[in-house]
Amino acid sequence: MLHVNTHSTALAPDAPTWRWSELPDVDLLRTLVETERRRRRLGAAMVAAVAEAERRGLAADTGYRDTADLLSDLLRISPSEARRRIEYAAPQARSRSRKAWRAMTMAS
Repeated sequence: MLHVNTHSTALAPDAPTWRWSELPDVDLLRTLVETERRRRRLGAAMVAAVAEAERRGLAADTGYRDTADLLSDLLRISPSEARRRIEYAAPQARSRSRKAWRAMTMAS
């Protein structure tokens, strides 16, 4: 079994002649792990940003009919993909607003 140090950075393709097929196995494994780690961070950031845009009502403030229209136009994604992202993020937005409301009522 090959042990891979997932904390090191894999080789990045700087030269136009660089090819995946030329990457040593250990560096390809590092690249897989590092890319997945970054993908998860970016995914979490997107979910949080969509939830916050929905919570703020940013679409209405910027002239869009709803958040799905805003995301579709801004991110150049299909309306169905935009709705899917909102549905995925919406529980977080609702959960945060409920927590804030509870905290405000308890402080009174």
